[in-house]
Amino acid sequence: MKYFYRIVAVLMLCSLAGMVMFLYRIKPDYENKGKDSLIGKKEDSILDTKGTEVFNDNEVLRVLVLGVDKTATKQLSEEKNGMRSDTIMLFSIDPANNRVQLLSVPRDSYIRIHGYDKNKINAAFSDIVYPKGGLNLVAATVEDLLDVKIDHYALIDYKAVTQIVDAVGGMDVEWDRPDYTYKDDWVVPPLEISMKRGINHLDGKKAVDYLRIRKAYEGQDIDRIGAQQGFLMMLFDKLKSPSMILKIPELLDIVDEFVETDLTYGQMVTLARFGLGVDREDISTATLEGTNVNGVKIGRDKVSVYKVDENYAKEVVLRGGVVEPEEDEEDIENENNSRNSNKERNLEKTDKNSKENKNDKDKREIKTKK
Repeated sequence: MKYFYRIVAVLMLCSLAGMVMFLYRIKPDYENKGKDSLIGKKEDSILDTKGTEVFNDNEVLRVLVLGVDKTATKQLSEEKNGMRSDTIMLFSIDPANNRVQLLSVPRDSYIRIHGYDKNKINAAFSDIVYPKGGLNLVAATVEDLLDVKIDHYALIDYKAVTQIVDAVGGMDVEWDRPDYTYKDDWVVPPLEISMKRGINHLDGKKAVDYLRIRKAYEGQDIDRIGAQQGFLMMLFDKLKSPSMILKIPELLDIVDEFVETDLTYGQMVTLARFGLGVDREDISTATLEGTNVNGVKIGRDKVSVYKVDENYAKEVVLRGGVVEPEEDEEDIENENNSRNSNKERNLEKTDKNSKENKNDKDKREIKTKK
């Protein structure tokens, strides 16, 4: 049973956080560079790995799930090409209200890197771009952006999604657009993606290909994030199926090999029990809003970036992933008219009652005089 809890806890993080598609196995950065690298208010972030309690007085628990892309090209090896966090999500668990929030931070988000000037956030993981680049720098940057404290982390190898999807028997995904093919011979090994209109049954490799699709969408990376979130909601549902108990040994091997996290076993048990009780409607997904901007100079290059609405970023975290849209003028006018109409009816009723009361009083006075 302890293995079952461990599987559910880690796979819940994997499936809900959207990271299992572009990741490369690494050792936690803070092990190599020291646990004190989160400075100032960051000193108590991602540091306490002991104990069994994961929730602190029913406060919201925040887990940074970080993926890094380490891909060889025809020109550069994996080592020389460096590592960048291809996908970043903040996984917020609210035990008091039994809710979960999955917030995606687009990889091209142009924000101030903690201790440095502005850059794309995915560069913060690279120790080629930044001498202190890695997990701690990404965590500190996300904390600055969202004004939150990150409690734990999870790092996942992209190979995990391949093996997890194969282990659960594949996934059925609907492609609601024309047939799509894409080839990229620059990366090693070459990337080839193929999707047919309608339902596609995806094995592990094809699932990774599907989750990589970007250029087929009008919104490119932002729309891809939406596809990833939808896929992972389906995977989450499948992982909660009773039939998955039979897959525990295989899933445990996958988790042990491809997942790095600072959650202790006791914390995993608590998190797993919570996850088993979360309904899909209690999971909210959101992506930071922003604007695509071309020609922004970073170093010597001019690149396209995603300028984040930082006020929205803080608000969406504060509200648990739901930011209510502003009412349009017609709705406001209708609401005001309704209120005025109700007010007029109430005034008419009050006036009528007042007149009736006055008549009754007059009748009583006349009767008394007689």
